[in-house]
Amino acid sequence: MNVVDRDLAHALPVETTAAPLSWPERIENYRREIGIPYLGYENGWTYGTWFMGNSYEKRNDYYGGFQGNFLKRIAALFPDRQRVLHLFAGRVDLERFPGDTLDCRAELAPTYCANAETCEGVPLHHYDFVLCDPPYSASDSERYGVAMVNRNKVVRALAEGLRPGAYVAWLDQVYPMFTKVLLKPEAVIGIVGSTNHRFRVLTVFRRQV
Repeated sequence: MNVVDRDLAHALPVETTAAPLSWPERIENYRREIGIPYLGYENGWTYGTWFMGNSYEKRNDYYGGFQGNFLKRIAALFPDRQRVLHLFAGRVDLERFPGDTLDCRAELAPTYCANAETCEGVPLHHYDFVLCDPPYSASDSERYGVAMVNRNKVVRALAEGLRPGAYVAWLDQVYPMFTKVLLKPEAVIGIVGSTNHRFRVLTVFRRQV
């Protein structure tokens, strides 16, 4: 794909041909594709824990890469996604989870070389799913060679820029602050790796109408 074609592809809006899946439907699809979901659903809230184990299945040694079959699990939970944006993309495996990428490091050749705190120049309204994996701490940021991110600014930029109905999946060691007027938390999933690895939490928000 040449530069012109690529730019035109980015300009295409999300085509919504059907209503989004319900969470029970998502969980059932996960069961079919992955196995026991270790997820529950009650009163509009999805919760659970994923045990990633020590089988990382990484295709490169990039620091901070997703553990195990994490991307496969996300894909199974959101089979109806149409246009994906990877925020803080690093060297994400786009074969396993295709989408556009955003990173502030030009040497990683992201689709958008931009600051995630503003997402300036990024057509957020064209995406229906954003997967966010920010640096978790100052020491992590140092390893990446970037400044520690302001989570509040990133979440605000996404909330203001995404179209109603879009999902934000935020993987972190903290529950990020958000405005309930724009974002509704619909799922919280604990992520447990192998022994001596940090616990994390995946929070899934939906952009309010």
